[in-house]
Amino acid sequence: MPAAHAMDVPDRLKRVACGLLERAPRWISLPLLVLWRGVMRWLDAAAPTLGASIAFYTVFALAPLLIVTIAVAALVFGEDAARGQIVQEIGGLVGLRAAEAIETMILSSSVDSRGPLATALGLFTILLGATGVFAELRRALDRLADPRGTGPAFTSLLRMRLVGLALLLGLGFLVIASLVLSAVLAAFAGYLSNVIPSMQFAFAGLDVASSTLVLSLAFAGLLRWVPDRPPSRRGVWIGAISAAALFSVGKTLIGMYLGRASVTSSFGAAASFAVILLWTWYSSQILLFGPSGSDTTT
Repeated sequence: MPAAHAMDVPDRLKRVACGLLERAPRWISLPLLVLWRGVMRWLDAAAPTLGASIAFYTVFALAPLLIVTIAVAALVFGEDAARGQIVQEIGGLVGLRAAEAIETMILSSSVDSRGPLATALGLFTILLGATGVFAELRRALDRLADPRGTGPAFTSLLRMRLVGLALLLGLGFLVIASLVLSAVLAAFAGYLSNVIPSMQFAFAGLDVASSTLVLSLAFAGLLRWVPDRPPSRRGVWIGAISAAALFSVGKTLIGMYLGRASVTSSFGAAASFAVILLWTWYSSQILLFGPSGSDTTT
């Protein structure tokens, strides 16, 4: 009986907290209630553990993911330009050393002209690795919907591979759109800053807004097509915009944290790998927490 009584304490605290929030003014209670429910759902689904699993699979699928994305973007910009721009963006997130390690992974994993059979096997391996991370992400999002859910069937896994391939192609086109927007804004900012110096701040804000828009579209695609049970359209956009906003703010804080020498100094030669692993884990937490407070997983 005492043990059962102790187990009831968290539920009582939840009921008391919800009761207090419901008595507060709506403009205060509504965002706090959404945040509270999101945190509870995030914890009930064991999101930190799921994020570790996603980070593990992402690190090993990172090179195939980027190879496919670069291949799509290279249709417009060329392979060297696309790879250089993407690696530069990654360097702004995880640092120069980690970005160089990722570029080495991309170059080492690229399929060269080693004969038709070797090329076909290489392409198959790349696509298999690139789409594998979506299966783990699907499992995590399904756990947010139902922490007691069962594992996927074979047909669901096959469907996830096909959806993952389609999402990869879509991600490549989003990269193209992002690069074009950034180039256009940079050109206008460089021209108008000489005429109206104060306009550079406005264009900096537009650059942040455009990147957040691209992130929202990417997250919306993930939340709409990855889970087994498709969420509502309203829930998709609430979760996607929330995740994009959290990511836009959080990536700077994560970069500042990972930029401290004390964080990775203990890893020695594996420091670059540790930075990539930590960054993907933090990013997965943002992605999982975004839909937790909405109806995206219900």
